[in-house]
Amino acid sequence: MRVERKVVLDIDYCIDCKSCSAACTYTHPDWASTISTGSIAEDASFPFICRHCEEPACKAACPQDAIRRDENGVIRRLSMLCIGCKSCSLACPFGVIEPELKAHIISKCDLCLERLEKGEEPACVSSCPAGALKFVEVSESVKEGQFILVGARTAAHIPWRRRAR
Repeated sequence: MRVERKVVLDIDYCIDCKSCSAACTYTHPDWASTISTGSIAEDASFPFICRHCEEPACKAACPQDAIRRDENGVIRRLSMLCIGCKSCSLACPFGVIEPELKAHIISKCDLCLERLEKGEEPACVSSCPAGALKFVEVSESVKEGQFILVGARTAAHIPWRRRAR
């Protein structure tokens, strides 16, 4: 059984320094950063990042099956299968899959798979000077003030599931 891990955010510690976005760009120089930062009315700043959903809408929308969950639970884009239709970008309910300026390319967070294979944390987590981002096992309880990243919003630990029709 694989141990799933997620990036979690403690809003109280985020200082909007954008180190997470810079680290993402540095780690993946051929991509647009998969992290952008934003704020909400209450003056809380936070990064927007892929949630690696249980039932990813981006995967369901891909006509070429180019988005798949790997053995580590990471939702990945398979470059050789992607036709650049951007269906995944349109389907993502959190708006975190960004089409790039280059033709037929999208940027999608892979939790820095090459770092995970070496036993390291994702670059955004290890670069956060305030300790606002953490990489934790899903089974760990979410402490008060700590929120699972959900793209354009933050919410208490509520797993994403597609609404039954």
